[in-house]
Amino acid sequence: MTPRASRLAAALVAALLSVHALPSNAQVGRYDPAEREARKHKHEAETSTKFPNAKRQSPSLTATKEGSKTLKDIVDAYQAKNYADAITKAETFAGTTENAYEKSFAWQLAATAAADSKDNAKAAADFQKAIDANGLDNDQHFPTMYNLAVEQAQLGQYDAALKTLDRYVAESGSDPAESASLRAQILANTKQGSGQAATMFEQAWRKNPADTKSLHNAAALYQQDKQFDKANALLLEAKAKGGLDADGYQALYVGQISAGKDKDALATIDEGVAAGKIAQDDKLANAYTVLAQNAFAAGDMKGAIALYKKAAPIAADGEPALNLARVLTNEGREAEAKQAAQQALDKGVKNPGDAKKILAKKGK
Repeated sequence: MTPRASRLAAALVAALLSVHALPSNAQVGRYDPAEREARKHKHEAETSTKFPNAKRQSPSLTATKEGSKTLKDIVDAYQAKNYADAITKAETFAGTTENAYEKSFAWQLAATAAADSKDNAKAAADFQKAIDANGLDNDQHFPTMYNLAVEQAQLGQYDAALKTLDRYVAESGSDPAESASLRAQILANTKQGSGQAATMFEQAWRKNPADTKSLHNAAALYQQDKQFDKANALLLEAKAKGGLDADGYQALYVGQISAGKDKDALATIDEGVAAGKIAQDDKLANAYTVLAQNAFAAGDMKGAIALYKKAAPIAADGEPALNLARVLTNEGREAEAKQAAQQALDKGVKNPGDAKKILAKKGK
């Protein structure tokens, strides 16, 4: 048997300590130039309404008649999801036109098509070119800058992404809180910024208790930094305010196990199972197994047996049943041990010889 700091416990914690990945472009409100074109059916400069505090003077540039036809053709290719064709046409046109608006708009279209094609490197490069051409009005220019930060983050270019986001906030005059979620997700991927990210996610959840993604991210980052008491307190507060979802319950009992609060963890599991929030599956079996190992290490054979009995029928393999058989053997309960050993063999174990030895012992 293994002590409290078991490999299974470590694996259980590690499996949960993953921050939600950066959202895809479509999930962060990426500005879609093709949608605008389809709505207007012409290229005109618009009066900026989204960024009233912008430091940049919004240019009043328009496309030429011929340029409008070319851009419309590119938009049609994009909307038909002919992304490769849209990218080729947009990049070619952007490289030949002298009109700043046409150049920026074309690069933006190419970047959008590349992003939808999951080509983050090309998307980032083309978003940057759209910004550098400086031909878009503010309502297009600043979302393009935001999109660039997203693509840089997707590429793991976190320092560049933060610089782009800083520029976006400074030049657009937007409320930093509006882009706080993206900033937190970028920081979460850096060692230096994980603590700051956890705080930002917690603040986002407190501002909007329905934002369970921010709650989970905050808890996961606190756990990742081994601040289990802080993570547990946050999750318990969320439970008291309105309850936890399945991920929240799992995060809480993992944190409680990691903090050495096994009784609290078992109470959380029992509550979650009763509420239908925790499934009777291999994840739960792993949790019961860790708690059983901890009980055994503490000399609580009755508790270990009870917990292994809960883990055995729902586990994906026969390992908990084999551990149950070993403990029962130690306690002299040979008949029960043989039943557990057979269950272990039926479900499959790494070392079937151990189960067979128990079955081969004399006695009922």
